Amino acid sequence: MKKFLVGFIVCAAIFFAVRIGYEIYIRKTTTHIAVIYTSDIHGHILPEKHYDHSTGKTFETGGFGSLQTFLEEVKVPYILLDAGDIFVGTPEGALSGGRAVIAVMNKLGYSAAACGNHELDYGIDEFGNISLFAGFPFLDANLVYRSGSGQIPFISGYAVFNVGGVKVAVTAVIEEDLEKVISKEASSSIKAVSASQAVDKILKVSSRKSDVTVLLSGLGLENDLRLASAVSGIDVIAGGETHIALKKAKKVGKTFVVEPGCFLQYVGRIDLWVGKDGVKRKKWRLVKLDADVYPPTDIVKKILPIYETEGYKKMTAVVGSASEWLLRRKGDSPESPLGNLITDIMRYETSADFAFQNLYGIRNDIPPGKVRIKDLASVSPFGNTIITMRLTGRQIRQLLRQSATEEKGILQLSGLKMYFNSSLPKDRRLLNVIVNGEEIDGDKEFLVAANSFIAGGGDGFATFTEGKDIKDTGKKLLDAEIEYFRENSPVKAKVEGRVIDIAK
Repeated sequence: MKKFLVGFIVCAAIFFAVRIGYEIYIRKTTTHIAVIYTSDIHGHILPEKHYDHSTGKTFETGGFGSLQTFLEEVKVPYILLDAGDIFVGTPEGALSGGRAVIAVMNKLGYSAAACGNHELDYGIDEFGNISLFAGFPFLDANLVYRSGSGQIPFISGYAVFNVGGVKVAVTAVIEEDLEKVISKEASSSIKAVSASQAVDKILKVSSRKSDVTVLLSGLGLENDLRLASAVSGIDVIAGGETHIALKKAKKVGKTFVVEPGCFLQYVGRIDLWVGKDGVKRKKWRLVKLDADVYPPTDIVKKILPIYETEGYKKMTAVVGSASEWLLRRKGDSPESPLGNLITDIMRYETSADFAFQNLYGIRNDIPPGKVRIKDLASVSPFGNTIITMRLTGRQIRQLLRQSATEEKGILQLSGLKMYFNSSLPKDRRLLNVIVNGEEIDGDKEFLVAANSFIAGGGDGFATFTEGKDIKDTGKKLLDAEIEYFRENSPVKAKVEGRVIDIAK
């Protein structure tokens, strides 16, 4: 027993000696830097309340003000980046076409940002004007003119930065199915090509000029993991688009894949220890920008008034109230409480048989209490109008068959029920569509309402464009929501069993 104990102590001593020696070696032979990055800000630059699904409690984040406090506490050389979708999503983000948000980013010292799909919401030409206002480059390696005329002049394929003596190459990619998530007008002149081929081409040039390679990605987490497997030489894929707050980094070979959630609830920090022949160590930290932990500065309050308009000031008007949290998601249910409310409002407005809303078009939760116009504008920020059309039961089944793949989120609905099984292959997931307790009649025509984005085939729901008697009511979805709150407050929104996944 004594021999075993002595042997254990000796082995432990050797292990710790080797570990300490390695730590000393790392400290002496590497430079410690940090990559700080945000993603999917969507104009959420002010302090906000949030609902924590895991605890059922409310917490508050401080927006760019809390980010500035966090940055002041970073003690190593760092680079500040954003992975795209910066300003579209709130009334603040819409001020001067996004310039108010960019002005704060300039002040904070961002070094570069990816061009996300929502940067293109105002069209490529207007994005070019916005990019000239930024004190940092917008990057994208796989966004090109549809005409084939080469690189878009105000978007760079990559850039190299000196961070504490370490040369950091930063590039970016946008989702390849871009035409599904931007307007037809915007996609008429631009397109996304293969992300892996574009990045591989960039790396052949940038790797000769840099010690570290960071890829800002708008592909979404699953596609980021595939890209990491397909392309070597990327140290960090700083991802976004899927709004996932990763507590632990995903490791694919030598590549770190990370994502910091959305709406400035978190900021991501990747610490890198870089030696003569590359990165020796990586560490990921997901930091909640809790206003109690990182008290917000007045950076936004100083800049925002420069861009405020009379229209913006009117958005603080109270239009009703919520008796509880009105949530985009509730637990792991595929059904959205706010999705139920929004589709009910569309049916109420149009007297349609059914109504549909894309899940990703619901952009924010609403806390209990007074509800202002700006709160509703943060839920429905895209200016969509309500469209009506006539679809057969067979066409509706086709839409819900596509919805069940979950590739662009589950369609939220009113007036019918959908049963699916998420454990089956994507093309077999839809089980049934029920109307008034019976299976939908495939030959019967129904009056359907939907927001103008998906009615035009957005998120790939092209079946909407095949409807009969397609009419734009001219009524903005936001205006319909405002009127509903004025007439029906206090408002509730719950999961009601409209979308049922039997696998859960």
